[in-house]
Amino acid sequence: MTATNTSPPRGGKTMARIAHLVHSAAGLWFTMLLTLVLVTGTLAVFAPEVDQLVFPTMRTVPPGPDAAKINPGALYDAVAREYPGLGITHMDTAVHQRYAPASTTVILPGNQRRNVSVDPYTGSILGEQPRMTVQHFLMRLHAVLFQGVYGFYVVNFSGVVMLVAIVAGLFAYRRFWRGFLKRPRQDRGQRILLGDLHKLIALWSLPFLLIIALSGTWYFYNFPLAHLELVPNVVKTQPAPPSLEQADLEALGPHTPTPLSGVEIVDTVLAAYPDMVVTGLMPPANINMPFVVHGERGEYLLGPEPNAVAVNPFSGEIMAAFLSEDLSLGHFLFQGISQLHHGELLPMRAPWGARMFMKLLWFLLGAGACFLSISGLLIFLGRTRRAAADLGWRRAWRWVRPWGGAMGVFKYVNVLILVGAAAGIVLATTMGGRGAPPPTLTYAPASTGVFHVALRLTPDMRAPSPELLHPGGRVMAFPTFADGHYRDARSILIGITGARGSSGRGVRVMGAEKLAFAPLQLPENMEEAELWVEITSWDGKVHRAQWPLVAGSTADPS
Repeated sequence: MTATNTSPPRGGKTMARIAHLVHSAAGLWFTMLLTLVLVTGTLAVFAPEVDQLVFPTMRTVPPGPDAAKINPGALYDAVAREYPGLGITHMDTAVHQRYAPASTTVILPGNQRRNVSVDPYTGSILGEQPRMTVQHFLMRLHAVLFQGVYGFYVVNFSGVVMLVAIVAGLFAYRRFWRGFLKRPRQDRGQRILLGDLHKLIALWSLPFLLIIALSGTWYFYNFPLAHLELVPNVVKTQPAPPSLEQADLEALGPHTPTPLSGVEIVDTVLAAYPDMVVTGLMPPANINMPFVVHGERGEYLLGPEPNAVAVNPFSGEIMAAFLSEDLSLGHFLFQGISQLHHGELLPMRAPWGARMFMKLLWFLLGAGACFLSISGLLIFLGRTRRAAADLGWRRAWRWVRPWGGAMGVFKYVNVLILVGAAAGIVLATTMGGRGAPPPTLTYAPASTGVFHVALRLTPDMRAPSPELLHPGGRVMAFPTFADGHYRDARSILIGITGARGSSGRGVRVMGAEKLAFAPLQLPENMEEAELWVEITSWDGKVHRAQWPLVAGSTADPS
C-alpha cells in the first residue's frame, strides 16, 4: 500500500524563503550605506529651520501679520549695491517661506564665496553666514557623501537596493495585508518584538518607502546609467537662455549703457506674465548674457522654478520664455519625482502651517525608514548571537573574515564608503576645498585710450603641471581696470601670440568687474611670445595693450 502525500505544495514557501534571503541580503549587505543615506535625508527635512536657529542672519520675522514682501528685484539691487563689481549667483527669493530670508552667494576675488541673506520685507542686508551650514552639510553628505559625482552614483545606487529589499520583503511576508492591524508581541522576547515592529512600520510606511526607492532608482537610471550613455537618456538637456549677439550690443549705441535695475527687470516679466510668482533671479555673469527670472504659476509637483524668462538686461526686451507647459515628458517626470522624493506634495502656494505639517510627516516617515535599516541588522544579530555564543575568540573572526558577519564581503565596501565620506568632510570643513594661494605673475599697468589695464596670470589648477609658465600649459588671466572703466568696454579679448608682430585669436573675458578672467593656452616657445589685451569700447574703437610674456614679475602668494 502506497502512502499518499497530503501536505500542501511547497512552492509558495520556497518562493517566500528565496524572497526572504533576497530581502535580507539587500538590506544587510549595504546596511551602513542605507543607514547613512536615510539618517541624513531624514535630518535634512528640518535642516533649514535648524539653520534659522543656529545662524541669526538666516531668519527673519514679518513686521506684522499682514506684512507683504517687497519686489524681488529690490533684493537683488540691495546685494548689488552692497557688493559692487562682484559676482552674484542665483538668488532665492524665499517668497513662500514665512521666516526664511532671501539668499544668494556672492563670489569674491580669489573665488571665495559668501552666502548673503536679505530681509524680504525691507530689502536690508541681514549679513553673511558660512558656507558650511547645517543644511549644506546634511544635503551634501546625503546627496554625494562629500565625494562629488562618484558619491552621487553611490547614493543613487542605494535607491535600487531599497527597491529590491521592499519588493522581496512583500513576497517574503506572505499575506502581508493582514499585518496592518497586527499588534507586536511584547511577551516573546526582544528579537520577536523587533521583528513585529519591523513588519508593522514597514507596512504603514510602504507608500513612503516606495516613493523614496522608486525615485532613488530613477536617479540611478539618470546618474550614472544615462549620464555614462549606458541606457537611453529620456531627460533631454534644457535649451540654454539665448545670448546677446554682437549686433544687439552694437544697437545699444556709442555710449556706455546703464543696465536696468532688478526691480525694472522683474516688473517687465510680471507685466508679461501677471500670474507668475518670482521665486528666483539669475543675474548675468557676462555682458552678453540675459537676466533670467524664475517663477511658478500655480503648477503642482514641478518645484519652485518651473518657468524661466530671459530678459535683455539693457533694453528690457524679453528674449525667450521657457514655460512649464513646454516641458518635455522626461523633464516633467524628473521634476515631479524629485518633488515626491523631497516630500513637496503640496502646492508651492500652500499655507505655511500645512507645509510644516507635511515636513513633520516626512520626517516621521524617514525616522521609520531609519528604524527599519537598523532593526534589520539587530534582528540578524539576535538570530546569530546564540549560535556564536560558544565560539569565544572565534566570534570576532566570524565578522572580520571576508564572508562573515551580516554584510559579508560587502562590509569592506561599506567601510570604504564611510571612510571616504569622513575624509571628504574633513577636507571640506578644515580646508574648505582650498589649498595654498597659487603663484602669480603681474604685469605693469598699461594705458590705451581711456583704459588703464593691469594683468596677472595664475596657473590653471586643472593643468597637470603646477609651474606658472609651462610651455604648452594653461593659465588664467585676470585683467584689472582702473577708475571703473570696465563698464566702458563692449568686449575684451586677451591672447598670446607666438612671436612679436604675429596675429592670434584672443579669448573673450568673462565675469564681473572684479572677477574678470580668461583661460589661456601658453605656446611651446615663450621667449618671443607676447601677451595682449584688446578692448573694444562702445563707440566701436579698438584699443590694445601688450607685454612680453616673460616680462611679468612674480608675486609672493602669501
